[in-house]
Amino acid sequence: MRGWPRPDEPSGQITLVLDQRSTLDPGDDLRDGLSAIARQGPHLWVANDETTSVERLTLEDGDRARAHRSFDLTNVLELPGDTGELDIEGLDIEADTLWLLGSHSSARKQVKDKSTPAEAQRSLATVEVSQRRRVLARVPTAVLLDPGGRTRQQQPAAVLGLGRSEDLVELLSDDPHLGVYIQASKTGVHPIPGKENGIDCEGLAVAGRRVFIGLRGPVLRGWAMIIELTVGDGPGIEPQPIGPGNRRYRKHFLHLDGLGVRDLCRHGDDLLVLAGPTMELDGRTPVFRWRNALTSQAEAVLRKDDLPCEFDAPFGRGDDHAEGITVLDDGRSALVLYGTPAGQRKTGRHEITADVFHLSP
Repeated sequence: MRGWPRPDEPSGQITLVLDQRSTLDPGDDLRDGLSAIARQGPHLWVANDETTSVERLTLEDGDRARAHRSFDLTNVLELPGDTGELDIEGLDIEADTLWLLGSHSSARKQVKDKSTPAEAQRSLATVEVSQRRRVLARVPTAVLLDPGGRTRQQQPAAVLGLGRSEDLVELLSDDPHLGVYIQASKTGVHPIPGKENGIDCEGLAVAGRRVFIGLRGPVLRGWAMIIELTVGDGPGIEPQPIGPGNRRYRKHFLHLDGLGVRDLCRHGDDLLVLAGPTMELDGRTPVFRWRNALTSQAEAVLRKDDLPCEFDAPFGRGDDHAEGITVLDDGRSALVLYGTPAGQRKTGRHEITADVFHLSP
């Protein structure tokens, strides 16, 4: 039986200093739920999946990011649902516009440590669905930095699904591969939770008008999926017909050794695909390269030999799960961010380290 490759040693680390409070619970430690990252010049944008905000840090001296500013998205975006976390799992920057992606997933209720057997069974029979998680949005960074100011951005802040358009789940509801994971909620049956191979969006990359959405789940007989949209020039996020039969999305299938997509990141004309387990498991978290993804105009089926592995990020036992990746300004290295970080990654009251890895040309 072939074992997993050993994780690669990082070439360096960057310390992130997150000293602002959570928008939902001021007592929460933002370091514990980091789920996405994107670089904009000297700045790093990061998200915690249990808030309604995005965070911006500024890189200093190459190995430290601080000057933390927190931006509550409820102040600048009309969002689905009434309350609760956005469960942001993907970020990207394109033309000074921040794009963000919610998980779109449902969640089975967790069993508390002191639950009785009856309480545990009731929890495991309860699947929670949150409209707040069904968000794909863009907002000019100038609007975040100065909500009352004026901006000449051609495309204003917008959220897919608000107004007359369908959101992503509705768009995919009749798909022959994904519809079965969505239709249950339409018939009153609990949808399959994201961490049980249900719909779970966890990767985002934007190039011009093209939007790539990586799915942690479902994984279909070992094949992961990336959904591609092309958005129009109007004020909203309107997917255009780009697929077979004028379908308003493309589907790309990638064989990632049975893993799902945990994040996406542009590198030249390629996409870096951070992969990891679909379910609540510890396991291998490699980064694969999809060559020429941004120049291709067709649906792709990529086998193992089509996806060279750049490196394997480390993982722990119950911690250190790689959640986000972004390319640094040298263009030759990537920064990997971890959710549920191991204790040694956290120092002081607000600091956490992320790993740097070399990339092939």
